[in-house]
Amino acid sequence: MDVPTRTWVSAVALVLPALAVSTACGAPDPDHPAGEAHGLRCQQFESFSGQLLVGDSPSLPTVPDVVPTLPTVPDVVPVEPGAQPSPAPVLPTLDSIEIEPTAAADTIVFGLGGDGSMGWSARFVQMPLLHGTDEPVSISGACVLQIDLTGVDSNIDSLRREVPMRISPEGEASSVVEVLGYPSGSALVQSFVGTRSGTPTVTVEASVDRTAITVAISS
Repeated sequence: MDVPTRTWVSAVALVLPALAVSTACGAPDPDHPAGEAHGLRCQQFESFSGQLLVGDSPSLPTVPDVVPTLPTVPDVVPVEPGAQPSPAPVLPTLDSIEIEPTAAADTIVFGLGGDGSMGWSARFVQMPLLHGTDEPVSISGACVLQIDLTGVDSNIDSLRREVPMRISPEGEASSVVEVLGYPSGSALVQSFVGTRSGTPTVTVEASVDRTAITVAISS
């Protein structure tokens, strides 16, 4: 179930095989220093958000022609002394982050798994910070797009908070300089995208059929 707050016409016409280099560490691109990024040359301020139902959810109605509603959060019941606490709820998972180049744009694909409802948001930020800290994120590019997935767990071994997963496309013609991915914390997964242009065009789609959040970026 996709509930975006802003609708854009997708410019992606043909998806080519993924072209991405994924490592657990790496240095920022010296041709696009982070000191010049963080919104100093960026002229974009848009934000996007929505929800997506991943897989199946037994709490949603299955009767035809009934509009499903998102499950409500149950009341918190105190644990009796000596009793075992209830297991943590099972959340949808982020299974992969890839870059797919096309003739019109570079698309970052967040592959999802599991079952349940999740939220997503994307916004341009002048100073990217890790959630819950004042620690700045060192990323290259003219603009920085912060992408948050909420209500999910990360299922990628290479995602580490100390050294993020860095994905860089091949070639200077790419609209994306690099993508940084961080592991989940408090059911929140953060990623940051550095763009080559200071006026990038962004299209966000949440696909039930593909089970993915796709972020297309063109110069």
